[in-house]
Amino acid sequence: MSPERAPHSTAAEMAHGGWSAAAPGGAVGVHIGGTVCRAAASFDGALVWRGALPPGGVEAAVAEIVEAVRSVSSAPRYVVLGTPGHVDRAGRTVTGASNLGPEWKGTVPLGDLLRERLQCEVTIRNDAEVALEAEKRRGGLVAVNDGALITLSNGVGVALLVNGEERPTELGHSVVQMDGPACAGRPHRGCYETFLGGWALPQRYRERHPGFKGTAARDIPNDEAFWTECGTVLGQLVVTLCLMGQPLEAVSFIGAVSLTRAQFLLPAVKARVQQEAALVVTMPRRLTVTPLGEDVGVIGALITARDLANPFRPD
Repeated sequence: MSPERAPHSTAAEMAHGGWSAAAPGGAVGVHIGGTVCRAAASFDGALVWRGALPPGGVEAAVAEIVEAVRSVSSAPRYVVLGTPGHVDRAGRTVTGASNLGPEWKGTVPLGDLLRERLQCEVTIRNDAEVALEAEKRRGGLVAVNDGALITLSNGVGVALLVNGEERPTELGHSVVQMDGPACAGRPHRGCYETFLGGWALPQRYRERHPGFKGTAARDIPNDEAFWTECGTVLGQLVVTLCLMGQPLEAVSFIGAVSLTRAQFLLPAVKARVQQEAALVVTMPRRLTVTPLGEDVGVIGALITARDLANPFRPD
């Protein structure tokens, strides 16, 4: 397996002054999702690996992560991994990452497993947290003091930026309809993920179109009525954030669903938020899709790894 060389000077890079030439000191960022694994040791695209996360459970995933890291750095010194689920930093464990497969529903000592294989320092972070770091430093939340990041991929993630500090949350699993669909990874029904998660969207579309045979969100056609309805639910999630009293300068959306269906989702989100005239103090002034594309998670993991390995190096 060899690192994939990403194109240089993309629109996202040029919009933010270009990425730096390389990450120093053996820092490596990794991001895993429902079906993907990405690793990066530089910001210029020269040392980026993109591949699939195998469905074989924890051991297979660990092996893939180790190979991905070694493909971009022969001697890693500090690795940061962004993963779904609840992360215990002290214990280096991840819990409830059911989007990765059945073996991940409990608590997995992922940090220790990787540290043993890689023989270097390994830090685990929630994937929304590292993505927020990327958005804050190089993406849609640059120069934003109070904002939010919402991930729409296989699951639904929410992270807040409060007075410049990151606050990962599990608000994607907050219940919006008590008698709604069952959540795949939690013992409740009707959370936002059951309506907007990539695993749930084909089910919701099939309820309206019984003849639909697709199994992934990408298989759903550009059905304006369906995606507008999804946008309204997404708008309700933004309203929920506003009701918490958190002022929001901007909300940035990431993930494959956000990137591919923004033309339907964003107008519906704006319309739903604008219905709440009483929230004028907290409602976001800007709703945008990340300019960093699908690599936002691995970019954030690499930024975090570089900061931890070289705490006095300026960005």
